[in-house]
Amino acid sequence: MSKEILSKQTAGVLSAVMNQPHWKKEELPQRLTQVLSEIKQGANSQEAYLETILKNVTFLIGNTNRAIAFLKHCIDEEKLVPQETFHTLMLDVPRQVNESNFFAENMPRFKDMVYKGSSEEEQVANAEFVYCNVRLVNDLLIDFIGTFLQPNNKDFMIHFLEYASDVVVDTVMHHCQNISNLILKEVNQNIKIEK
Repeated sequence: MSKEILSKQTAGVLSAVMNQPHWKKEELPQRLTQVLSEIKQGANSQEAYLETILKNVTFLIGNTNRAIAFLKHCIDEEKLVPQETFHTLMLDVPRQVNESNFFAENMPRFKDMVYKGSSEEEQVANAEFVYCNVRLVNDLLIDFIGTFLQPNNKDFMIHFLEYASDVVVDTVMHHCQNISNLILKEVNQNIKIEK
């Protein structure tokens, strides 16, 4: 099948994901603001706040990469595994991160992405935007994989196994990023955190 068909199928699945109650557009800005407020309350300075955002971004990217590897494996093996297998794998990510040098090894790679801006205010705004974007992409991917593995969706999702895993992952991630961009544009990036 063509990449155009794959793109349409992916858009259809993510459209169904976006119709779930936890993706209500009017609640997303509030949820993101709440998370960032909690991070800020736990930090005793702007620098600590930025560092905590960097740590969260690093964790989310690691989480996303684990989900991508799982999706690729399913497609390469042409096997739809039980959802519980995926959930167990993802629930184990925090333990693996804490029992390794994950943050020390990976945070420096993402520092430039998070700490952009010539003033502290610009850096904070950028860091919050990066966090929200990475969080939305991660959550969309997780929900896509959950839908992909849902037994009731097997007849439709089996078509994804006809493509190379890299093609599927690139298509899914492209759509997740586009949706994240649209969501963040709609909320006008007016996520302001109380001090």
